Amino acid sequence: MIVRPLQPGDVGAVRALWRDTVVLGRPLPFALPDLDRYGRLSLDWYLGPGATDAAVLERSGRVQGYALVCTDEQGWRRWTATTGVSFALGTAVRLLTGRYERPASRFHRLRLTDGWDGLLRTTGLPAAHAHVNLAPAGRRVGAGMRLARHVDERCAAHGIDRWWAEINARRGRRERAIERLGGTVVDRRPNRTLSWLAGEPIIRLIVVRDPTRIQPTATAIGASSLDA
Repeated sequence: MIVRPLQPGDVGAVRALWRDTVVLGRPLPFALPDLDRYGRLSLDWYLGPGATDAAVLERSGRVQGYALVCTDEQGWRRWTATTGVSFALGTAVRLLTGRYERPASRFHRLRLTDGWDGLLRTTGLPAAHAHVNLAPAGRRVGAGMRLARHVDERCAAHGIDRWWAEINARRGRRERAIERLGGTVVDRRPNRTLSWLAGEPIIRLIVVRDPTRIQPTATAIGASSLDA
């Protein structure tokens, strides 16, 4: 099991892993129109302008995880403002004109609401963030920690001492583990989309990680999904 820098040939595997884990480690349970379009919104900045900071976790020659890192918050926010508005307007038009049938229409309505709420909640945070994700087969002890340490190293290379991430969790789960890993939960909000899909309350945690606070016994980190 190794963590290595992202290579151009890994992009397809990263996109496939995103699709396969988009709902708390599982794929969507229905065909979704515009899933590829939503995937580009979620991934393209990190696989384009941010690609030099990204890494994959490889086991037996297969990509089983990734860390997508942003060390240019201003550039990411400019890109998100343009691309996100375009996505939201296009989706809203499709919703208003009835081009989506259920359950796709409900998914897109909830995602627009969650996306807007998430954008408002990510101001005033450290100058870097990351999406860390693992395939179910790759969720071994230490795998997520290796990816988190890659994020630490890339941030340090840019003179950034802390970074933030969004983690989706069932109510009451994972917060103690997050603290052992040097993380501090700074915001908690319902994830409407995942709560609907999971049939139970799912909380979107905004976590700030300070590598200097990691407890010596910490060995793993949870993965996040559907957190664009």
